[in-house]
Amino acid sequence: MLRTYLLPFLVVAYLGIQCASANNKHDSDKTSIFHEFARFARREDTFRKSPLELFLRTDPQGEWFKKVLKDLKAENHWNSTMSGEMSLFSSALVEGTWYNISNNGTCNCCDVNNPMDPFNVHLSMTGRPGEVVVSWNTAQKPSPTEACVFVSNTSGSQLGSFCSSDIRTFSLGSGFSPYLCSNYSGYATHVKISSLKPGETYMYTIRGTSKNKTFQFMAPYGNTSSTTKLAFFTDIGTKGGQPVIDALKQRMSEFDYVILPGDQSYSDGYHTTFDAYMTLFEDVIASKPYMVSTGNHEGPWNFTYVRNNFYWPVNESGAAPDALWYSIDEGPVHFVFMNYENYFSYPLGEWEMTQPAPLSTFPGQLEWLENDLQKFAKRRESNPNLWLIMMAHRPLTCNISGKSCDVFGPELEKEVFPLMYQYKADMYWCGHVHAYERVNPINNVTRTQCSNCVQQNGSLYLKPPYPVQVMNGIAGRAVADNNYFTPGISYPDYAQVRIDAINYPFGGYALVQVNDAVLNFTLYNTSGTVLDSFRIEK
Repeated sequence: MLRTYLLPFLVVAYLGIQCASANNKHDSDKTSIFHEFARFARREDTFRKSPLELFLRTDPQGEWFKKVLKDLKAENHWNSTMSGEMSLFSSALVEGTWYNISNNGTCNCCDVNNPMDPFNVHLSMTGRPGEVVVSWNTAQKPSPTEACVFVSNTSGSQLGSFCSSDIRTFSLGSGFSPYLCSNYSGYATHVKISSLKPGETYMYTIRGTSKNKTFQFMAPYGNTSSTTKLAFFTDIGTKGGQPVIDALKQRMSEFDYVILPGDQSYSDGYHTTFDAYMTLFEDVIASKPYMVSTGNHEGPWNFTYVRNNFYWPVNESGAAPDALWYSIDEGPVHFVFMNYENYFSYPLGEWEMTQPAPLSTFPGQLEWLENDLQKFAKRRESNPNLWLIMMAHRPLTCNISGKSCDVFGPELEKEVFPLMYQYKADMYWCGHVHAYERVNPINNVTRTQCSNCVQQNGSLYLKPPYPVQVMNGIAGRAVADNNYFTPGISYPDYAQVRIDAINYPFGGYALVQVNDAVLNFTLYNTSGTVLDSFRIEK
């Protein structure tokens, strides 16, 4: 018991010792990482409690955290500045360095000694039947004959090679990143595999310098099937997200692809943490397409990591080449991925806590969205059993005290709700707030829910006239979250289910099954317990 009370004070003292050491070594350096972090550690206002409580929930993590600080001090000579929000720095630090990531100030994505070995392999869908995109990283730029994927069927018969000239690299700018590396080294290759038979299983191989990687996958159906099944969550850390990733590895037969509308890895500009996250997830997302959109934590360096390392099907869905929004069809569902996150300008790599922006502030997004929904509406006229699920990182209707729900949500509603009503969206998916809330179908003007569509104590929605909203931001971070819902207060009737943040070593994810008449949605925690379950019937 005494150790529990003393530990926070010992770590603060430890930070002070490290600061003194750093200041003796760098007398002119008044803004060293340790000086800034120690100052941050004494603040009480960032999370309305001592930030040390975020790290010292268990003694092993406390000991690990002290080791991280010691290791960080050894690297302090190449990055002595610390800018941006310290809370974001600490998040990236906790999520990534748990894996003993080290570097010399440069984020190297891969193995420089075996420069063509593939890393961070993952699949994407384009929305077209029988078509996927394979993406991976290498330390060296592949030649046209090396940027290839070799495809076979499950009996071993070779179907040929697919190659690409879509090879990307990027710079992190001229200044220091606040997140431990000042440059980036690596290449991202994207190879499109087409003309496969939807629903058939195939194998693909990427050849490397010292090793090859082979994975099995199912060719997407596109709009040729009346059923689909997927996993959905947002706001997943690297170390903090490992329990959800491990749970999904045990349930691979229960979903065909993964959807994540923003905030993956919590790298916050420290690209090596993002690489660690992709390595953890590779066994899943190299076999199951991984469809993402941007959140605020992908923002540093103007979304550089996700722009280059992920394939965005913008051309296939009629969006601009640099758009961060798109749509795909899979089974009976039309998925629309929107973006509220501001574009950033990072001449020195700083993170700024920017606010969400309406769709109309992004050149072309609102026009694209209306055009996309009009095309979908024409298809739905001939097939009324199609579903429309729209999503973005931020919530629209939510019931937590704070700017996300009290200020930004109502502002974003003004543009999004009229379109969802006009085109009869069935659901809206989001995250950002690290909690789970299910909102019954409501009229956003009168704030009243439909009188007859909510049945069986809220577990059934029968022909709802408005979309069901789900905020699912509980996939897990290594940094502990607050409880967002206040016990004992009255919430609106339409706030059907509310679940606070699930802290490490647990997390939450949803499995969704859809056919042409029913959508089934089940939320699990990583121990397998069902936290929420409902269905929508057309």
